Amino acid sequence: MVQAPEDNKSSYSRPHNVNPSQTDTNIQINNQTSTGRNHVETEESLNSVRNFAQMPFEVQNFVTSEHGTAQILSINESTGESTQRVILKKGWNAPIGHFTTDVEIFVLTGKLCQGGFKLRNLSYSFIPAGIPTGPWQTEEDTIFLWMPDATPNYITEEYANLAQIPATSLYHADMQTHPRMAEYIPLQELHAMKWESTTFLPPGSARKSLYTNKKTGRATWVLGLVPMWIEGNFYAGHPTTEEAYVISGDVLGHWSMSDDPFNRRYAAMCKDGYYWRPAHVPHGPFWTESGALLLFRTSDRLDCYWILHNPDITQQDEIRLQAALNQDK
Repeated sequence: MVQAPEDNKSSYSRPHNVNPSQTDTNIQINNQTSTGRNHVETEESLNSVRNFAQMPFEVQNFVTSEHGTAQILSINESTGESTQRVILKKGWNAPIGHFTTDVEIFVLTGKLCQGGFKLRNLSYSFIPAGIPTGPWQTEEDTIFLWMPDATPNYITEEYANLAQIPATSLYHADMQTHPRMAEYIPLQELHAMKWESTTFLPPGSARKSLYTNKKTGRATWVLGLVPMWIEGNFYAGHPTTEEAYVISGDVLGHWSMSDDPFNRRYAAMCKDGYYWRPAHVPHGPFWTESGALLLFRTSDRLDCYWILHNPDITQQDEIRLQAALNQDK
């Protein structure tokens, strides 16, 4: 799946004794890659991550295990950069503070209050390291994608004597004068955004851009596909890492499974399906029956190179030929 978009690395308290290759007891990942994160793309991960192992969600000074759980979808063991599916219980709260690394949040269901900003379903936030934020609270059980650039800590000491109200972080001098203040996206609601045309994909696709680093090309966006959309007679590769999470719908096609990335296999990517793919891994083509909504992220600019695919996009030509021959008998 491709769609060119138009950063930041600066900590996450990963639970001890976590081996990312075992986050799903059935998942197979390629431990020989040197991308930082392991390639995560299997029939199991594409089908749904809901069965991935759950563990306590903990970030120093921010949240303790009694309030939430996390499913690690992919992770860089050395830095803590990761994508996680987090569930926080209703009533959780945290004081004003700032993270020691950039953090992206995408709410799938529920309501997460970040200061005076309420992130409900299909809402997004990009929080640069050092930006004061909070106080935090969940008004109902909330599920969101948690995407820190490294293992984050949450620094609260310097704000402890201040009034714990939303205006405190909003008007704090460290926020208003922060050199990356213009990058801060406290709240972006998908429902309020207009669709944009895509660059590479055929008609029937559109996107909503959530974040773009204009220097590096790193980007986060949502891609929408109409029912019965089809990509075409080609597959592709990119010179950047790519990950996607299915918010709704399905995407069928030929996936570069992590146990054998050069021999693509047909599979369906369903609601709550996920992959994280290193650069230059060929994949596709794809299509959808019911339509789909997906969250995409890349670490750099998403350029593309194309490779011709078997003319029968469903790769069912042998089955159809045999069926036709049987009819003639």
